[in-house]
Amino acid sequence: MFMSAQHRTTGHNKSGGSLSPVFLCRLLLGLWLVTQPGLAKAVEAPQVPMQILIYGGNGFMGTRTSELLIEAGHELTLVNRGNWYWDSEFTVKPHTKHITCDRAQAIEKCSELKDFLSHSEGLDAVIDFSAYHPQFIEDALILLKGKVGFYIYISTDSVYEVCAKNHTEPSLETDAVRPFCPQRQAELEAAENYGHLKLSCEEVLARHRADGSGPPYISLRLPDVVGPRDSTYRWWIYQLWMTLRPFLEKDVIVPARLVERPMSLVYVEDVAATILQLVQGRNEYKSTPPSEGPPLDQAYNLALRESPTLFQLLKDMREALNLSDSVTIKTDGGEETMYLYPSVNAGPVSIGKAEKYLGWSPTAYSTVVKETVEYYEKAISKMYLDHPRRHMIHTMQTYFTSKPYDVIRGLGEVYKVFFGQRRDEL
Repeated sequence: MFMSAQHRTTGHNKSGGSLSPVFLCRLLLGLWLVTQPGLAKAVEAPQVPMQILIYGGNGFMGTRTSELLIEAGHELTLVNRGNWYWDSEFTVKPHTKHITCDRAQAIEKCSELKDFLSHSEGLDAVIDFSAYHPQFIEDALILLKGKVGFYIYISTDSVYEVCAKNHTEPSLETDAVRPFCPQRQAELEAAENYGHLKLSCEEVLARHRADGSGPPYISLRLPDVVGPRDSTYRWWIYQLWMTLRPFLEKDVIVPARLVERPMSLVYVEDVAATILQLVQGRNEYKSTPPSEGPPLDQAYNLALRESPTLFQLLKDMREALNLSDSVTIKTDGGEETMYLYPSVNAGPVSIGKAEKYLGWSPTAYSTVVKETVEYYEKAISKMYLDHPRRHMIHTMQTYFTSKPYDVIRGLGEVYKVFFGQRRDEL
């Protein structure tokens, strides 16, 4: 697992000294962002703004979803630990109510959340990005009982890793059935604890709904998510690996076993747009016959229509970077060869159900590659993204070369970005 970047903290000199360049840049960016026309819609309330509670809302998918809901004029309350990733401190935080709560702790410690919900007249929707343990869902449903009209749970294709799938085609939503044999079930759960816990979260929602104590819900099962502001940094690692290849010691390598293995990906922009559609559409179809809207109380796979291999993805990334003539992508038969995609072994997922009932029409794969590459090529030069930039630099220095300063030199030559002359600057 990649280590967190160790970066220096700069800020205002309390004794009256000058502001650091990074602080000034962040301050000016914040002022600029909060005055932009798109985000100004946050204060241009629609005729009936929806009351939406979001668990998370500050991370990869949550930030983009929050931005779209803000632009649509809805009133958001975000519940998270108080970390603001990438530029969410400027694009999301000023336009929302924030409640600090660590869901890994006892719910009794989230007194602000309990107080907020006790005085709330009701919520139109809850969007849950952060539940990775069934107890988180149990706690949420107890607090929200009778107060929420619709629950959207962000699940994962990892649930299929712990199920008795009996075919080799893309996984269907109906494949998410645990093995009948307790021993086999325990084996799969031990091998894929994350998928086990996420499926358990879905099962809690279903159980509460069945006994009448839970709200209508939809679970969105997502494969590896790609796009701007990915806090796993996986795409950006591959991208910098290519652009800085002349300054690194490690070749760009794909495990031989993955060269022809297709995988599902989903674009963060498509996920956010679908959540917005579901939330706003809920008001439109909640009083109509079931046939008028998507079937509720079940799961939907979301993914791109294309299922590239890792080898193909890297070739397309290389082409988008105009590096096809200078960067070689090699294969390695070793079992320990590093790879960042895919994160599952069950293969691609089927999106037929989402296409039929949710109107799912994902962005073309070629566009996803182009837009994502363009974002990260620009991100390395953005001072307001100082933390993710330094995290990436530290990652490249730690895992891809024994000469850390070569990374700094490469950034200067390739991107014209200079992080200081001293070798111990980072």
